[in-house]
Amino acid sequence: MISSLSKQQHYMIRIFVVAFFALTVFVSCVSRVGNESYQPATKPEQIELARDYLDVYPDDVRKDPAFHAGAGVAWAGIIRSTDAREEEGGGRIVANTVFEHHYFNWVQNNNGRGVMLFVSPRGEGLFHAKWRLDKIGRDATAESAEKYAGPGKLALVYGVPEKVDADGTVVLKYRYLRILGVDCFSTNTFDYGRFGEPFRAIHSENKTNSPPR
Repeated sequence: MISSLSKQQHYMIRIFVVAFFALTVFVSCVSRVGNESYQPATKPEQIELARDYLDVYPDDVRKDPAFHAGAGVAWAGIIRSTDAREEEGGGRIVANTVFEHHYFNWVQNNNGRGVMLFVSPRGEGLFHAKWRLDKIGRDATAESAEKYAGPGKLALVYGVPEKVDADGTVVLKYRYLRILGVDCFSTNTFDYGRFGEPFRAIHSENKTNSPPR
């Protein structure tokens, strides 16, 4: 279980981030473009973002899984692979996805053409989640689910750490997941680590996202 001190630190980070967001939102409102706090796509995602820890990372869980048991986390990861199958009865699809963690500062950029997320090219290794999709229409198949959650896309994953596999992969109990296409994020614009660590721009003509390793 997360200690009260850790919770206090977590809330302090949230306050700092919200204060930063308030400034960037003000600038954005004036110019109609710029940075602002990450905006959840749905009400369920909004609920998860509000209650999950943004400052607990995969290496923290690997170091002490029991300490972080039951604590919801929110991680950004580039999809490495997805294996999906249809459940008996045909009403739902179950997918197993492996993600490569990347640091994310929970800020989005509005460039006038859409929203862009600048995730760091660095992160803290692999994590895995099993998640479910309701089948809507005849075209909803396991194959279409694997395409939807295909390699190279970005996922924002909300869940609870369950265990750490022998190879170091963190297993999350899925609560919510959002997937974004390659045109909605960049791994080659800013390099940064955890909250409070150095942040620098990447000066490169290569704007193609780094593929999952």
